Amino acid sequence: MIGLGLRLTISGGREAVIRLVVLAAAVGLGAGLLLAAVSGINAVNAQNDRYAWLDTGAKNLLPIPPSLRHGAAAAAPPPPAASAASGGATAATSREPLWGLVTTDELNGHLIDRADVAATGPASPVPPGIPRDPGPGQYYASPALSALLRSTPASELANRYPGHQAGLISEAGLASPGSLVIVVGRSAAQMSRLPGAAEVTSLNTTPPSSCGADSCVIRVGINSTFIDLILSVVALALLLPVLIFIATATRLSAARREQRFAAMRLVGARPRQISVIAAVESTVAAVAGVAAGFGLFFVLRVPLAAIPFTGQPFFPAELSLSLPDILAVAIGVPAAAAVVARVALRRVNISPLGVTRRVTPRAPRAWRVLPLLAGLADLGFFVVHGRPTSLPGQVRAFVPAFALIMIGLVTAGPWLTMAGARVMARRTSRPGALIAARRLADDPRAGFRAVSGLVLALFITTVAVAVITTQNTKRGGPLDGTSASNVLVDQFTFGTRTSGSGRSSGAGSAAGSALGSAPAPPAEALARLRQISGVQGIVELRADPGLTMSSPRLGIQPGFPAAVVSCAQLASTPALGRCPAGAAAAKVSPFLTAGHFASRSLAGVTWPAADIPAKRLDGLPLYCLDVATNGSPPAVEQARTVLENAYPTGTGSPHTLGEDTTAQNTANNAYQQLADVVILTSLAIAGCTLAASVAAGLADRKRPFSLLRLTGARLATLRRVVALETAVPLLALATIAIGTGFGASAMFTTAQLTHPLVAPDAAYYLMTATGIALALGVIVATFPLLRRITGPETARNE
Repeated sequence: MIGLGLRLTISGGREAVIRLVVLAAAVGLGAGLLLAAVSGINAVNAQNDRYAWLDTGAKNLLPIPPSLRHGAAAAAPPPPAASAASGGATAATSREPLWGLVTTDELNGHLIDRADVAATGPASPVPPGIPRDPGPGQYYASPALSALLRSTPASELANRYPGHQAGLISEAGLASPGSLVIVVGRSAAQMSRLPGAAEVTSLNTTPPSSCGADSCVIRVGINSTFIDLILSVVALALLLPVLIFIATATRLSAARREQRFAAMRLVGARPRQISVIAAVESTVAAVAGVAAGFGLFFVLRVPLAAIPFTGQPFFPAELSLSLPDILAVAIGVPAAAAVVARVALRRVNISPLGVTRRVTPRAPRAWRVLPLLAGLADLGFFVVHGRPTSLPGQVRAFVPAFALIMIGLVTAGPWLTMAGARVMARRTSRPGALIAARRLADDPRAGFRAVSGLVLALFITTVAVAVITTQNTKRGGPLDGTSASNVLVDQFTFGTRTSGSGRSSGAGSAAGSALGSAPAPPAEALARLRQISGVQGIVELRADPGLTMSSPRLGIQPGFPAAVVSCAQLASTPALGRCPAGAAAAKVSPFLTAGHFASRSLAGVTWPAADIPAKRLDGLPLYCLDVATNGSPPAVEQARTVLENAYPTGTGSPHTLGEDTTAQNTANNAYQQLADVVILTSLAIAGCTLAASVAAGLADRKRPFSLLRLTGARLATLRRVVALETAVPLLALATIAIGTGFGASAMFTTAQLTHPLVAPDAAYYLMTATGIALALGVIVATFPLLRRITGPETARNE
């Protein structure tokens, strides 16, 4: 039987060859997309793990922007068993420690990871990607940063790093081809005076994705619970539509093959023999398609690597496939094709006359709606009773709920299609509509199969856009005033510099103990700042431990710690507010440039006067230094360079308020980008599924349609039948999928984000309408084919 199956597959005439080629091409496209999805998940993990060495010594620092900008949550301190200096390192230790401090820098809004190091001997640990530790006056830079150092004026970038470039950092030390990383060499004496620096005996090798919520400290990257959540959602959103497309492709020409197998049964073939022949035919096409899919994947791997799914491109080698991945696709897809062929022929095996007489299949039952309702009820439970407190618990709560909803849409689809078809049959009297309605009611599974991919894509799109829109609204909008976004801030907390995202974000929250302090800015630095074209003012915020303030208008509660500022300086920076008339100093929020205040305009705020004489004001420790600029990149970067040289490396670089707001939304922006990729990919897969289903349906019904034309049916009527058979379930189920998406999103945002659902903007509705219009266009595109396959010769040949 295997030999006969191969012969029928390869030597079955022109129709068999065309069927084999089309099926192989369809399975190849689906397998290629499946491989791309799997390798993409592997690449996200690999890229995330490359951040490990940048977490060295993380426990010595305050929470800072890089952890937020790379999407990680603040982690708890490591357990006592962890290395005292390595931040959870698992590498072999060295007897000659390395002084190290990993911080951040910025250039035109782009994050630069900076590691200042000082070796204490030849056996000191060496960061990955460089041959040796740089000495004082040397540094190694990533290729992308090296290019920027050459193309950017030295006053805006290179002057921040002492010495000269000793070489490039190789791929081993970088998370992405576009990573901006620099390793700066210093002396041990210099490092010992840098706030936050520590001696480490080994570099951290524990990847962020291996860290739980409490197992180690993460500055950069995504810990295991977050990455499990992200990749679970991506897998659900991509793999299920791909599998549906592969299953749809393997059913091409299913009706024609059923007729041929029924004829074999009539002449004495046993059910087992028919199953073997069917499995051989489907498996041959699936094997050829899988081979084509692997070829497509390797051809497109380099272009795919350039797509910044996570906000950064990948190294092509990271889009890799493990042996289990390869075996799962190489064996699983042909096996699935054989199973689909076997299931499709169950009626032939029961009764060979069942196909030739076209026995109506059993109607789907109402129980098919239960999984969909169960998924929605699962989300509703957490709305009423509250979500789990731990992140792993939230993953276990919400991911299965959305998976159940997606499975429920696929399960309920045939029953909903049948219900809609029966309603249409009762309300129409046109021949084309009646034929379409009766065909849908007789075989709703086939009608839904054509649109199942698009239904899932619309649900995924709705949930992704609605949740991210709500999250963006919850986090707050952009700065109200463009002038405020151009203020460069250098803030000092507990003796070290910190950046906006690492400070308290609530104006009414406790400020902690005493504010930080730093020495007064050198006169030379102030003179150089004033000489920069575009610098408009300099404001020094001073710390006074006994000073408090309140402001109901700004949400500042009584007793909140205050900083003090000279009114003469504040007048040069109107974007930060103003003093009362006649006052020499004013009390301002110490978190003037962070969180709560960074998203509103302070230009019209009048701060309360401070009863502090000018002489005492000059003697107070410096808490924050603000430099107002015109917003031009040269002015901002030159001022940043001056500030970094005046106050050597702390826990972050000076930043503008605009950059601060962007930093707070970086993780959200990365999720938005990932959502866009998932949405576009799922819509593309849905379009392929729809095209394959419509083409298969026409090929299977060419004899009935040709007979209808011989009996007098007009071609326009047949076109109307084809259009309605696909458009009716498409539009009806698209409405249900979108409504379900909004309902599920509303429950999720209420339970998880503690924020009511915010309606998406016009771009979502335009994208949805465009997707549905393109789907209808696929249906219309089949009309020319309908004329060719329904001629009188088709009825004679059949």
